[in-house]
Amino acid sequence: MSSSFPRRFGKYLLLRPLAKGGMGEIYMAALGQIDGFEKLCVIKKVLSERGDPSKAKRFLDEAKVVLRLSHSALVNTFDAGEVDGEFYIAMEMVEGKDLREVWNRCVRMRHRIPIEVALHVAREVARVLAYVHGYGNLRLVHRDIAPPNIMLGYNGDVKLTDFGLARSELKEEKTQPGVVFGRAAYLAPEQARGEVADARTDVYTLAIVLWELLTGQQYLPISGLDPGAGLALVRHPKPMPPSSRAPWIAPELDKVVLRALAPDRQQRTQSAEEFRLALSDVIAQVAPRTDPARVVELMQAIFEDVIDKERAERDHFLKEVIPIFRESVPEPAPREMTPPLPLESLAAAEGRVVSQSNGHNSAPAQARRRPTMGGQAEEEKDEEDNGARLPGVTPVPDTAERRRARREAAMRVLAELAAEDAGDTPSPQQGSK
Repeated sequence: MSSSFPRRFGKYLLLRPLAKGGMGEIYMAALGQIDGFEKLCVIKKVLSERGDPSKAKRFLDEAKVVLRLSHSALVNTFDAGEVDGEFYIAMEMVEGKDLREVWNRCVRMRHRIPIEVALHVAREVARVLAYVHGYGNLRLVHRDIAPPNIMLGYNGDVKLTDFGLARSELKEEKTQPGVVFGRAAYLAPEQARGEVADARTDVYTLAIVLWELLTGQQYLPISGLDPGAGLALVRHPKPMPPSSRAPWIAPELDKVVLRALAPDRQQRTQSAEEFRLALSDVIAQVAPRTDPARVVELMQAIFEDVIDKERAERDHFLKEVIPIFRESVPEPAPREMTPPLPLESLAAAEGRVVSQSNGHNSAPAQARRRPTMGGQAEEEKDEEDNGARLPGVTPVPDTAERRRARREAAMRVLAELAAEDAGDTPSPQQGSK
């Protein structure tokens, strides 16, 4: 595939790459075929050179999960498919940055993350986790709540993304016992021990994110440790109240965070909804100004130049790059599809009987009238019906009853063909489950 941009990718136009990781690539893309009706989005696809069956299956598992979910605090996924052997999912494009970029920008600018922003982010993520954990009977667990997977929009939105490590009843790629998935610094103790994750696992990792936002420091400083020592620290953490690093944190908030950080799941906050309600109570006491407007203030303060630059880039793509590309590169011709078998041919088995003894054919020639060059009409025989032209074969008058019989016969043949393609069909006694 060409490396130049923009380029076609199925029904999308890939505009530029955004990121590349171990499993796939992410692109800014456009959807729409009429000038002025394009919608910018994000395409995530499996790397073709690394698309082994295991990774492809995990990618498809993610698509199965996210296509079922719909929530204001989730990055919306609206399409999934395959183009030239490459699997992809299409997601909404959030105008903003992930929490890791926000953190790094604040460090460079020596700008502290306001407590209202920290609390609002945690409460919104807890709100969407309560939805995810309780969705249907999927028993869905995200398993990777970390700053790179939490988006902050310039408009104040907080959105959770990336279900590549999620566990649910839909997934075909089952995690092997003892296998550890996730980022080491944001693992719950049970994850680090290779145990099965549940909703309380997501609560714990969200509490780590909140602790770090409140204090401006890493909760588990394992970056300088060897893997064995780091994993031991994750498996047996010693919880510390946020106020040990940020003295201005109120005791009420300390209590909520420490309960969510309990190493023992039985002692931990038992659900995301319980965590959300506890945060709401604390917010009412210590940070009543907590709302999306505080997120907007922070994002505009630290990304003012970036916001204008990105807006100009989007306008450039929509007003110049995409229209010029579509004018210079015509749309590819639609692929030819194998035409369906004519109903007359399908009906031949039951609706047309040629007998040498009596000379009758139950499917007579169909006559239709077409205008000639001189403006007059002439009869044109159906070329597929050669029986009327065979010597010794007398056409039988076509009637409504015979036409209905042919249609019914054709439908029976089609139903039999469909049953053969689909395999065994349930009996009426079985019904649908």
